[in-house]
Amino acid sequence: MKRQIYMEYRKMWNKITGVAVLAMCAVVILHLFIYLNLQYRAIDSEGQIVEGLASYRALREASEEIKGTMDGTYIRELVDKYNNSFDKSYLKEHRGFLGTGGMTKFMVPNYFINYAYYGAYMSNGNDKIGLEYGFLDSEDEFYKTYKETVKEHLAEVNPYTEEQMNILGKKVDKLNIPYQTGYYQGLANLRAWFVLDYGLIFVVLAFALSGIFAKDYTGGITELTLSSKYGRKNNFNVRWIAGNMFIISIYFIFIGVQLIVNGIIATLDGWNLPAQMFWFECLHNITVGEGILILFGGGLLGAIVIGNIVMLTSIKMKNRKVAVILSAIVVFWILKSKNVYGFSKMFNPANFISDSLLTGYCFVGNMALPYFVIVIIFTVFYVALLWIGIKMSYRKYYID
Repeated sequence: MKRQIYMEYRKMWNKITGVAVLAMCAVVILHLFIYLNLQYRAIDSEGQIVEGLASYRALREASEEIKGTMDGTYIRELVDKYNNSFDKSYLKEHRGFLGTGGMTKFMVPNYFINYAYYGAYMSNGNDKIGLEYGFLDSEDEFYKTYKETVKEHLAEVNPYTEEQMNILGKKVDKLNIPYQTGYYQGLANLRAWFVLDYGLIFVVLAFALSGIFAKDYTGGITELTLSSKYGRKNNFNVRWIAGNMFIISIYFIFIGVQLIVNGIIATLDGWNLPAQMFWFECLHNITVGEGILILFGGGLLGAIVIGNIVMLTSIKMKNRKVAVILSAIVVFWILKSKNVYGFSKMFNPANFISDSLLTGYCFVGNMALPYFVIVIIFTVFYVALLWIGIKMSYRKYYID
């Protein structure tokens, strides 16, 4: 059976698949290089403005000055450094968002501090980077304010009951403080462009998997395939396993390109920083790197669901061209309908990469289930349902 799976897997790597994968990689690479080169600038350690791709390395070097543990001493020194910096005077005169207005080494710690004040209304604009807050006089007061802000944020953007908020409040109180801070712009880019280009995987799968059960496509279903009960059953298992292996392969190619390109441009430093430096209201004591891996895991599960939808479409339509068109329509609809709010958005596999995986909870009685657990449950349900649909259709498959 292993040999058959391998052979079916190899059949999927045809010219159409090759073109689709190369197109996906080209779009990802060009998207990153062109946008990051044209739109970004940074303030280096000498107070000079560096533009284009070189701005990320300049920012990383400048950020060495602000690495450390955000305890009382660090915060007091940070306030003094920022108030006497070129960065502050520059950003005061150049309004807009820091990505295009000027990336600065103060972004990471200052954003985190400003979140304690703005909460759910925090943004990455340079009007919310100042440090004129009374709660910065004391480490205890700062982290107390931060934790209260997290609780208010969770209550404001989610329909949690008072009892549920008490449960989440206990999680907030158990966060490991004080936090480490430093540079993570490359990881920020990785997360942003991973989310932005994620839909490309769906498009590739719509083209590449639409012929897996088609009768008019090389490597598709033939009369010989259906000639015996054993052959029919065995062939179904082989194709379904090979199809899911193909989905995983495409996904890791996509992730590999993202990691390589973002690593080359801005490095992937910052994996060991606490997740709260990036996702302010995250209640898990994990690192930024672990948080990104969770998002990658959610992305893989979403791709598997979409791939199985395409395989079901292939066996229902039997004709590859029709399956491609219908799969493309389904993919477009899924991507189009992902922009909803609340828990319902987690039903959509396109949202299996949402930051909510790290910040959202679903309650079952008094048990708070993180959204990434919900995504796993939904994936098992979706794939099981699609597997049954494909299997039942395969039993009734015939050649006209």
